[in-house]
Amino acid sequence: MNILVLIKQVPDVSKITFNPETGRIVREGVPLNMNSFDRRAVEEALRIKEKSGAHVIVASMGPPQAIDVLEESLKMGSDEAFLITDRKFGGADTWATSFILSHFIRMKKPDLVLAGKYSLDGETSQVPPQTSLMSGMNFVSNVSKIDMDTGSSMVTVEQDYERGTRVLQVSLPLLISVSEKINRARKVPEDAPPMKDRVQMVDSKTMNLDINAVEASLTVVSGTEALHNQRNVKMISSDEAFSILERIIREGNTKKRIEKTTLNRDFTGGTVLGVVLDDRDSAMQIAAKLNDISGEIKTETVIMGNVDPQLLSGMAANKYIHFNSSDVYSISLYIADYIKNEKPKFVILPSNSTGKDVAGMISAGLSLGLTADCVDIRYEEQSLIQFKPAFGGGIVARITSKTKPEMATVRPGIFIEKICEDKLEVIQIDLRNSGKYKILEDRVMESRYLPLQSANIVIGIGRGVKGKQNVDRIVKIGQELGIAVGGSRPVVDMRLLPRQQQIGLTGLAISPELYVALGVSGMDYHIVGLRYAKHILSINNDPQAPIFKYSDYGCVDDVQNFIEKLEGLISSHS
Repeated sequence: MNILVLIKQVPDVSKITFNPETGRIVREGVPLNMNSFDRRAVEEALRIKEKSGAHVIVASMGPPQAIDVLEESLKMGSDEAFLITDRKFGGADTWATSFILSHFIRMKKPDLVLAGKYSLDGETSQVPPQTSLMSGMNFVSNVSKIDMDTGSSMVTVEQDYERGTRVLQVSLPLLISVSEKINRARKVPEDAPPMKDRVQMVDSKTMNLDINAVEASLTVVSGTEALHNQRNVKMISSDEAFSILERIIREGNTKKRIEKTTLNRDFTGGTVLGVVLDDRDSAMQIAAKLNDISGEIKTETVIMGNVDPQLLSGMAANKYIHFNSSDVYSISLYIADYIKNEKPKFVILPSNSTGKDVAGMISAGLSLGLTADCVDIRYEEQSLIQFKPAFGGGIVARITSKTKPEMATVRPGIFIEKICEDKLEVIQIDLRNSGKYKILEDRVMESRYLPLQSANIVIGIGRGVKGKQNVDRIVKIGQELGIAVGGSRPVVDMRLLPRQQQIGLTGLAISPELYVALGVSGMDYHIVGLRYAKHILSINNDPQAPIFKYSDYGCVDDVQNFIEKLEGLISSHS
C-alpha cells in the first residue's frame, strides 16, 4: 500500500502581528512549523506502515523553506518526501492549491491520502474535500480513528462531528482529513542525521502543469484588518459576579433572544440560496441573514437542507426545500444541479462538519470560489463581501470571489435568529444514497451536554477546576439551569469533557450573551473562540491570570466557592 501525506508549513499564529499603516500581516521573524494537524497525519501514516509495511510519501506545496517540515517527516520515518514549489504556484487560494495537489496525487496514484483537517493559518477545511473530488478519491473528514484491514479495499474510520461520532466504512482510494484526537505524534529523534538531500523537488515542468496560481485562484483578498481586544476588565467581588449570572438566569435568558422580522416579497432581483445541514439553530440564523439581505436587493430567499421542517417554524424564508438525507455526496450533487439550473446570486452554507464538506465538493465540482468560516457577509455593488478570520482569529480578511454565484460558509452563532409569522412553504425531495460509504454506527453524545453555539450562557471550564468530580458538578448545574458547559483544550485532552465541547482555535467559536470562565487561564488559543461573546465574566484565584485582560468582569476567588453558590441557586431556582 502507498500512503501519501499532505503537509504544510505554517507560521506560529501566536507570534503574528499586523501593521495598521500598511494593512499587511507581518511575517518577518515569525517561527515556521509543521501544521499540528498534519503532523498527526504523518504519525498515523507511520503507524499504518509499522503494522502493514506500507510505503509512506510526504508532500508539501510551498516556498523553498518548506523543505524543513519535509525533512522533519523523513526523520520521523517517512520513506519519500516531495516539495511542490514553483513561483507560478505562489499566491494560490484553496481552489488553486487543491487543483495543483490533485494533479500531484494523480501522478503518484496513492491508495490512501492523509491530511490535517485544516491549517492553523487559514482554518478553512476546504483543501481536503476539494482535493478529493478533483482527484477522484472517496473522502471522509475529521477522522479520529482509522482501522485498515490488510489485503482489503475497505477502511473503517471514526468521524467526529458536532453531536457525536460516526463509524463509517469506505473503500479505497480514499482521502482522509484527521482531527487532533487521532494520536499524539512522535518526537523527531535527537540523533537523526540531516535529510534535506532526500527531499525531491517538483515544479510546474516536472508536473507538466501550466498554471498561474494567482490567475487560477477563484477568490481575492481585498483587505485585512486586525481584531483588537476591546474589553476593559472591571474587578468585582464574588457576590457581584454571582449576581450578574443570577440576574440573567432569573430573567429566563439562558437561550438567545429571538427577534421578529417580515419576509421580503419582492423577487425582482432573483434568488439567494441558503443551505442548512444537521443543525436547526444555524438554519434559522442563515435564513434570517439572507432575508435581511433580500430586503435590500429584492431577492427570494430559498433555503434547502436536511433539518426537519417541523423544527423550523417561523423560519424567515420564502421557500424550504427539504431532503431527508445526510449523504454528503448526494447532497452536494443535488445542490450543484440546483445552482447550475437556478443560478442564485450567492450561496451560503453553515460552517459545521457537513457544511464544510458539502461546500468544498460543490466548489470543486463547479469551479466556484469559496470562503470558509465567515463572521459576516454583506452584499455591495453586485458582489458578496465575505469577512473571514485567519491566523488564530486575530486578523479578519475581506474576501471577494471572481466567480458567480459566490459561495461562503458562515460560523454558527454569529448571526441573530429571527422569526416571522408567515407559514413556511415546504417542498419535499427524495435523495438516493450515493453508496460511497456505509454508516456502521452513530454514537450521539450524552444529552447532558447542551449545545454551545445556541446557548445564551456558557460556563467554560479550565484547569483551575480540578478533578472530574468538580467538572461533573458543573455539568449537572448546567443541565438544571439550561446553561451550556464547555472547556479549554487541556480539560478536553484530559477527557474531562467531550471534544465537541471544546472552545477555542481547535474547537468551537461561540457568541453567547455571557461567558463565565471558571479557572480558565486565558491562553490565546482559547480566547480565539470567545471573540464574539457579548460579555465575559472570569473567576480565577490568580490575580495575574491572562484571562482578566480579555474579560469585562473579573473576580479573584476560588472557583470552588462559585460552584457551591451555583449549586445553591439550583434549589432556589426550582
